[in-house]
Order: sequence, then structure tokens, then C-alpha cells
Amino acid sequence: MFQFLFFTGLLAFALPAAADSLGDGLQAYEAGRYGQAIQLLTPLANQSNSQAQFRLGMMHYHGQGVPEDEKLAVYWLRKAAAQGHTEAMFELGNAFLLGHEAAKLVPDPDREAALWYFQAASAGHAEAQYHLGLLFLAGKGVIESRKEALSWFRKAAAQDHGEAKRAIGRVAAGK
Repeated sequence: MFQFLFFTGLLAFALPAAADSLGDGLQAYEAGRYGQAIQLLTPLANQSNSQAQFRLGMMHYHGQGVPEDEKLAVYWLRKAAAQGHTEAMFELGNAFLLGHEAAKLVPDPDREAALWYFQAASAGHAEAQYHLGLLFLAGKGVIESRKEALSWFRKAAAQDHGEAKRAIGRVAAGK
């Protein structure tokens, strides 16, 4: 019984500390104190905190407080995405489509981008829906399909995505 109470007491102190560390780490990031953010977020990321993993991935991708490192960015973003972090899925799509080093990590970066955009889009991420529509329109990483492009543009437009709304008009007009 004593062990249970002791463990419960420790857990009660540990959980708020972890939550505080995340909040402090995100606050440091927002304030541009990237070195402090890295120090606070890294232990949480190593403990599978998807928000910390996502933020570390973005910091490595953009070189905020650390040297730019797309490979390390992809590492952290994949960990966050594996836990259902939708924004990490979207950013992985961006990394494979727009990055230089990330593209070298896979045989077909356009297809990899499309797969990550699809996951984020399927979870309701409007910007991913729009990007996926663009890929279908261009046949980049997916089979070219105006019908499929329109479907994804409509999903994004339903969430008030302005570019998607304009894209529907251009695709419907045959442009």
C-alpha cells in the first residue's frame, strides 16, 4: 500500500512538471529563445511527446537554435506523425516535396509527399487537402486526375481555404 501511495505521489508531481516543461518549451519557442526551447523540449520528445517532437522537427528543419538538418527534422516529424500529429504529417509532405536533403531519404520524394499529404488531408487538414489537390492536378507523386483534384479542393474549400476555392473555379473552367 505504501509503495502504491508513494508512486501515486511521485506521479502527481511528475505529470504537472512535464506539462509545465512543454508549456515552458513552447513559450520559449514563441519568444524566439530557441536554445532554451531545445533544452526543454528534447527530453519530452524523447519521452514520446508528439508536440515536442513536432516542434523539434520544425526547429531542425528551419535551423532555429540548431543547425538546419532536414534528416533530423524528418526523424522527429515522423515520430510525431506516427502518434497522429496532423501538422507533422503535413510538414513531412512539405519536407519531401520542397526539401533538398529530405528528398534524398526516399526513392520517390513526390510520392512520399503525396502519402503524407493524404494522411493529413484525410484527418481534415485543409492546407494538406489543397496541396494534395495540386499534386493530383499536376500528376506529381500520384496519377493525374482533375476529378480527384477537385474532390480535395472542395474539401479544403469547405473549410474556407481561399486558394482551394479559387482552384475549383480554375479547374472547372478548364484552366
